[in-house]
Amino acid sequence: MKKIFYFIIALVVSSSNAMALEYEPEEGLTWMGLFGMNISKLQNHPYNGKAGAMMGIRGDYMLPNAHGAYVTAGFDWTMKGGKLSREIIVNGDDEDATVKYNLHYVEIPIRAGFRYNATEELGFYGEVGPYFAIGIGGRHKMSIDEDGAEVNIIEDQFTYQSFKNYGYPKETFQRWDAGIGVRVGAEYEGHYNLMFGCDWGLADMYRNSYRDKYKDDPANAGKSLSKVHNFNFSITLGYRF
Repeated sequence: MKKIFYFIIALVVSSSNAMALEYEPEEGLTWMGLFGMNISKLQNHPYNGKAGAMMGIRGDYMLPNAHGAYVTAGFDWTMKGGKLSREIIVNGDDEDATVKYNLHYVEIPIRAGFRYNATEELGFYGEVGPYFAIGIGGRHKMSIDEDGAEVNIIEDQFTYQSFKNYGYPKETFQRWDAGIGVRVGAEYEGHYNLMFGCDWGLADMYRNSYRDKYKDDPANAGKSLSKVHNFNFSITLGYRF
């Protein structure tokens, strides 16, 4: 089975290289501006996924005599986070509450990819590689639907300090993150791009100090917290200059 899988990959790659010769991508460096939407969450964390925005810029270098192989790096601002609906007791009554958290990062993705030009106007590409990120700010908010009126009872300031005192109940998140990203996309007329991607964080987002505090709490009976990781799905529009 494994030999068949490797044979199929080799056949696809060799066929793509042969077909790409008809519409060979131009060698050299180009720049692209990006804007898009994220759907992200912390894996192994009770909060659900939440939509956010991203924007950035990237440089693509098409390698000489590589028949479509390229390397790319970028500088992005991205919103990640999550939300949770729950019931809480207010003045002796059960009320519906919505808890949201936003974590804002600056990210540097570095990837290797391959591009296949189907026609002179239309090209397809895929890429994979690591990303590195640092949290620059965040906001945590809880709203209560009390007798039909939404009341905000918690709203942190937008500051990197929110990573140190965050969530409901209070948690402590790392500011540093790193992981692996995958992108596939299409380009029309050498300028207009549509991309879909996924990022899997590899760093544990809980600080060790928070883990120790949780484990030492008698109410938790010595249990340890599961590791939590960022996960992000993105839909991005790009314009190549």
